[in-house]
Amino acid sequence: MEPSLDESGTGESELADTVSGEQGTEALAPAPDVMSRFGPELAQLTVVMLWASTFVAAKAAFAEVSPLAFLLARFVIMVTLAFAVLLVLQRGAGRWVDRSDWGLVVLAGLTGYTLYQLGFILGLSRTSPFSSSLLIAMVPLFTVLILAVMGEPTPLQGWVGLGVALVGVAIFLLDKRGASAGTLLGDLLSIGAAISFATYGIITRPLVKKYPAETVSAWSVFAGSIPLFVICMPSALRQDWTTLSGAAWLTIVYLAIFPVYIAYILWNFAIAQRGVAKATTFNLLVPIVAGGLSAVFFGEPFGPLKLLGAGLVLAGLVIVRTREWRRPAAKGSIG
Repeated sequence: MEPSLDESGTGESELADTVSGEQGTEALAPAPDVMSRFGPELAQLTVVMLWASTFVAAKAAFAEVSPLAFLLARFVIMVTLAFAVLLVLQRGAGRWVDRSDWGLVVLAGLTGYTLYQLGFILGLSRTSPFSSSLLIAMVPLFTVLILAVMGEPTPLQGWVGLGVALVGVAIFLLDKRGASAGTLLGDLLSIGAAISFATYGIITRPLVKKYPAETVSAWSVFAGSIPLFVICMPSALRQDWTTLSGAAWLTIVYLAIFPVYIAYILWNFAIAQRGVAKATTFNLLVPIVAGGLSAVFFGEPFGPLKLLGAGLVLAGLVIVRTREWRRPAAKGSIG
């Protein structure tokens, strides 16, 4: 179990206050305390902005490049960057994962990169940015559900939150009775992506406690990229890359570096500091930001049923997450 906020931050704060009193430089004391208290939250807010922009930017790029070709291009850049950063930041044994942990690394790659990215990209190409972001935001619900199946105690409040959110999803989808079957498929793929990422968060818990975040990210993205390359290569070969505009190329580079690789580094850092349940709390903000961006750039309509369903989903997520924040500080992480 990771140290709680009180266990890891209080001692340093008291020492800083003592030194500050002796030297008469109180202005210097709060700096380390602020970072120890709010660093993971600042990281998660950054992740929120990066992930929200992904839904709109990727949807716009699909006008010029097919989803699977787009995905392969992103991962070529991302794998290269991941190992470049690993070589720069780590030395010797820090670059490697023990043989006994390779099974977890492969599972993390398959769930967090292969299955999640396929569900996300193919789902987004068939539904709206707001729908995709809202359904993928259900990661905390699936996290609680999977942990319950694994034996993690789940109080009644957790099941109530899950029930409220599921009712919200049903109402949300009713707003699409006149939509195409492809839209429904996109929604189902987005839900599958949420399940995959919830699984990824649970799998990486022991890894981010044992290894640096860049080590976990590099080797898990490598494991996840192998099946992605096989799946995406035919579409990439059919794609006419010479017709892509400069804006499309910039979008591919941006989405390869920021919302995926850098966001995953920040994500793993937050999980290591706060635990998987608390880290996923900030996912609640992603559909709100993405919905606003979708309305601005795509003119996405928001009918009463869609808003009611989305509100219930977010309410369910809040109910589930509230029980985590009310736990004692010594239980800041699950497991």
